[in-house]
Amino acid sequence: MVKKYTLDAEDEEILGELDNLCGVIQNKEILRDMILYIKLKQNNEIDFGNYNIIIRNNSSYNLLNDLLKVCAKVFKKYNIIENEKICYLDKIINSRRDCPFDKISGIEDSIIVINEKKLRINYNDELENLKKIMNLYKNKIFIFEDSNFCEGETDGELGELASFRMTIDKISLDDKITYCRNKFDQQQLKYKKQDLREYADVPFWTLKNMIIKLIIECKSKNLNSLDKQMLKKNKEFYSENTTQKKNERKYEKNKEDGKEELNDLIGLDEIKKQINKILSYVKLNKERGQMPSLHMCFTGNPGTGKTSIARIIGKIFEEENILSGSGDFVEIHGRDLVGKYVGWTAQKVHDTVEKAIGGVLFIDEAYSLVADRRGSFEDEAIATLIKEMEDHRNEICIILAGYTKEMSDLIKLNPGFESRIQFTIDFPDYNEEELLAIFKGLCKKEKYKLSENCKEILIDNFNKAKKEENFGNGRYVRNLFEKIKFEQADRIVQTNSKSINSITKKDIEKAIQTITFKEKQTRKIGFVI
Repeated sequence: MVKKYTLDAEDEEILGELDNLCGVIQNKEILRDMILYIKLKQNNEIDFGNYNIIIRNNSSYNLLNDLLKVCAKVFKKYNIIENEKICYLDKIINSRRDCPFDKISGIEDSIIVINEKKLRINYNDELENLKKIMNLYKNKIFIFEDSNFCEGETDGELGELASFRMTIDKISLDDKITYCRNKFDQQQLKYKKQDLREYADVPFWTLKNMIIKLIIECKSKNLNSLDKQMLKKNKEFYSENTTQKKNERKYEKNKEDGKEELNDLIGLDEIKKQINKILSYVKLNKERGQMPSLHMCFTGNPGTGKTSIARIIGKIFEEENILSGSGDFVEIHGRDLVGKYVGWTAQKVHDTVEKAIGGVLFIDEAYSLVADRRGSFEDEAIATLIKEMEDHRNEICIILAGYTKEMSDLIKLNPGFESRIQFTIDFPDYNEEELLAIFKGLCKKEKYKLSENCKEILIDNFNKAKKEENFGNGRYVRNLFEKIKFEQADRIVQTNSKSINSITKKDIEKAIQTITFKEKQTRKIGFVI
């Protein structure tokens, strides 16, 4: 007699939880097949495959979590895992390095979720690394999130790692209406079906909050029906609340817009004109459907405002929707892109560029990529960087910065740089009046009052400092300001003065005496007031 395998009442109850969820109900049949597969495998009817799943996640992270909670109950019931814990691991795989699974706690007897957004599996070594790890953890459940696992040249090889595939759909308006109806029916609340279409036309997670608020209101007032006015009022409450919070966040982030910040910078008049011309050029070409490359080269001495300008450019690009991303600003030193071992450099460059997609990547002292010429690592860094500049020419603004001569040598080293860098901007040194204005700006920012007889001694000091080989422009002003604060604090304590915010000529003189220009050997880029 042939033994039949069927789902029991507990199985059906677990699967029934999907009926109340949006975006995942279509996976009920797949999960049903998986239960049968588990039964067959545990009874030695099947001797191949595994319990791993690839999930094409077309919706939000929270929906994935809803689906995984149901999966976890199934796996726990059949003793595949001992609890219903779900462990999310980000970037646990590093190409050319062993995955430190043994150093990660809390993954025992749980579902292990690998977030594909952090793991790029299209590298052969990463795929091999993944296979090795999964062979060590044969009894674990691995969930691969995101659609890239389901498509591409590695698709066939991934079939060995995962026996099942699911898809989480985007939540449609009809799905949202069904969700509303289910929730209201569960609470025995009456409603008009035609009212739900307009009511449910909001983001899903806003809708969930709206429903909770409605149910609380009805239960507290002993109401058993929902009218159109109540639905409308609740929707307006959340709409206004969401808008207000969004505006508050925007205000905090952009108290001053990018162009205002650019205009408020001290000096740099020619630089400002160039930036405005570049913005006009880029915006016009984008409107024509001919988005140009945005990559730039900033040259000049340290402390001349290169980093400040780069940050402002990123902010303007975000505000003007020139780039499609968040406008994030990523700053890194050139030498940090060069790996210590073979194969590391290309991955470091790639990961850094990926992090800055949609914003600005500022590479400080870019010439340090080839400073030592230790071998092929630097060549690999340059080759990879040039490739990334080309592959993402419309998605990111990469800015190379450094001393004028050294940057010129770097650009000449590889013709690829010259063809990919659209704009080169040379930053001049600040004059004495501009340096004084920077100093006054620092005083104003930290609420210090400068005595009237201080201008002359500061101007004289700036004139002398500018003649030194490694003069740091704005950075020198910052360092001097910090030394003056130190001397001022000592004077206040020693004299029991009540004028704790005043800076005197004597404070400045003492601070200047402590400065030794010969000590200034390091070359650093950038200054922010």
